[in-house]
Amino acid sequence: MPPLPGLPGARAGVPPLPGGGPTGVQRSAPVPPIPGLTAPAMSGAGSTRRPEARRRPERSPGRRRLVRIALALAALVGIVVTYHAGLYVHVDRGISRVAALAPDGPEVLVPQLQERSTTYLVVGTGLPGAEGPASVTTLLVHVAADGSRAVVLSVPPTALVDTPGCRGDDGSVRDPVTEAFAVSLLTGGPACTVRAVQQLSGLRVDHYLAVDLGRLPAMVDAIGGVSVCLPGTGPTAAAALPLPAGTSELTGEQVSRYLAPGDAGSDVTGAAAAGRTELLLSATLRSAMTVGTLGNTVELTRFLTRAADAITVDEQTTLGDLRTLADALGELDGDAVQRAPLPVAQVGYVPAGSDQAHVLLDGAGVRSLFDSVIEDSSVPAEYATPVVAAATAPADPTAAAPAAPTGAEQPAATPEAQPLTVAPAGITVDVLNGTATPGLAATVADLLRQQGFTVGEVGNELGTVNQTVVRHGPGVAEQARTVAAAVPTAVLQPSDAIGDTVQLVLGPGYSGVVPVQVAAPAPAPETPAADTAAAAGTSTAASAEPVSCG
Repeated sequence: MPPLPGLPGARAGVPPLPGGGPTGVQRSAPVPPIPGLTAPAMSGAGSTRRPEARRRPERSPGRRRLVRIALALAALVGIVVTYHAGLYVHVDRGISRVAALAPDGPEVLVPQLQERSTTYLVVGTGLPGAEGPASVTTLLVHVAADGSRAVVLSVPPTALVDTPGCRGDDGSVRDPVTEAFAVSLLTGGPACTVRAVQQLSGLRVDHYLAVDLGRLPAMVDAIGGVSVCLPGTGPTAAAALPLPAGTSELTGEQVSRYLAPGDAGSDVTGAAAAGRTELLLSATLRSAMTVGTLGNTVELTRFLTRAADAITVDEQTTLGDLRTLADALGELDGDAVQRAPLPVAQVGYVPAGSDQAHVLLDGAGVRSLFDSVIEDSSVPAEYATPVVAAATAPADPTAAAPAAPTGAEQPAATPEAQPLTVAPAGITVDVLNGTATPGLAATVADLLRQQGFTVGEVGNELGTVNQTVVRHGPGVAEQARTVAAAVPTAVLQPSDAIGDTVQLVLGPGYSGVVPVQVAAPAPAPETPAADTAAAAGTSTAASAEPVSCG
C-alpha cells in the first residue's frame, strides 16, 4: 500500500536511504586512516589513557639535602618575619597615645609652605636630677620636604610664652595664659604644649613624641649600651658626668648621669640639657635599628617592650614615623642638620607677683629664626650652632672696637695675627657683669659652656668698665687670647693683681659669643691646658684639632 500523503516519511519521490533500517537513519562507517598520519597505539577499544610520561632522573643525595635546607631556611625566615611583624604591631598598639595635634590651628603661619615639610615636637620629661619645669627638655625637629636637611631647635623650659586656649588632659578648656613653656605641659598637657609651640613659632606640629627620660637608661641597657660621639664638649659642660670629645660607650647608668645636670644654674636656658637629650635619643634609636639588634629576637623584644612603656605619641604617629625621626637626627650628613637654641634676651626675670625666675626670649630674633625655618628649612647664620668649631673672626672684622685703655691689646687683631694654641676645654674663665642688664653674666656663662669653656665665678663686676675686657694674669696669656677670640670686640687687659686667672668682664660693646678653632696643638712646654682637661674629665689628649663624628 503506498504511503498516504501528509504522513511522516511519505515525501513523494524521495527514496529511502540505503541501510536505513526501520527508522530510515543511517549510521556512519569508521573513518579510514589518513595517509601519512599514524594514530597512537591504543591499549583497547575506546581507551583514553595518555602515553606514559618520561621518568625524571632521581636527585642525588647532596641535591636532596640542599633542597631540604632551602625549605627549612624559607620556613625559618617566614617565622622570623611573622614574629617581627606581630611584635611591631603589638608594640605599636601598646604605645600610649594622646589627642595632641592641632594642624588647623589659627596660629599656624603660611600653611601652604609647610604642606610637604614635617615638624616633630620631641619632649623629654623626668630629666634625672631635676624637678619642675627644669625636668622638661624640648626639641623642635623640622625636616625639609625632600628629606635632605633638617633643623633642630631647643626651647628653654622656663621661657615665658603665650599659650592659647586649649583642652587640658582632664578634658576641661584652658583659658589663654602667659606662663613658663614647660608649665603648659605639666599643668595643661600635650595638646596645650603643641598649641604653645605653634603660637610661638608659627610652625605646624605634625608629630608629637614624649619620652620619659627616667626610663631611657633601661632602654639603653636593653640593647647593650649605646655609642655617642661628641665633636666638642659643649653639651657635656653642664652634665653631672662630663664626656670627652670623641666616641664614648655608655651604659644605662652612665646615660642617667650624663643626662642629669651638674651644678645648679649651669644651664639656665636648658640648651645643654636639650642637646644631651637629642644626642642620646638619636644614638638609642639608631642602635635599635641596627642589623645586630633587629636580628636578635630577645634583645629587640626587650627594647621594644621597654620603649612602649617610655614613650607617648599622638594618635597619628607610628613606629615608621619614629624611624624617619631617627634618620633625621642621626643619618643625615652633619652639614645637613642645623641646630640652634632660641635667642634669649634675658635670664633671671621674675614677673611681678611671682617668685620664679624666667627666661625672656628675644622676640625679633625668635621671629626671624622661625620665619627662616618656615620659608627655607634653614637657620640664619647668626643663630646657628655649628657641630664642629668654626672660625674665630667676628662677623665684621673691619669694624672698629670701642677705644681701649692705654696698653690694652685689641682681641680681633691678636687671634688673627697668631693662631690660638689653647683649646676652650683647657680654660677656666670667670664671667663678671659690668652692665646694667640683669642676668647677662649667667647668659654669657651658659654660652661659653656650650663652646667647651669651664666657667668659674659668675657674678657682678665691682667697678665700672667702658668696654668688654678679658683680664688675665701673666701665666695665662694664651688662654686669655682664646677667650677674647670667642667674644668679639672684647680687648685683652693684662693684670698682675688676679694671679693666673682669666676674667671676662662684660661691658659696653658686648656682641655675643662665637665658636673658636684652635689651629695647632699647644707647645710642648705648656701643659696646663692638657692637665686641666684631664682633671675635668674631658680628654687627656684634648688636642686643638676638632673631633670628627661624621
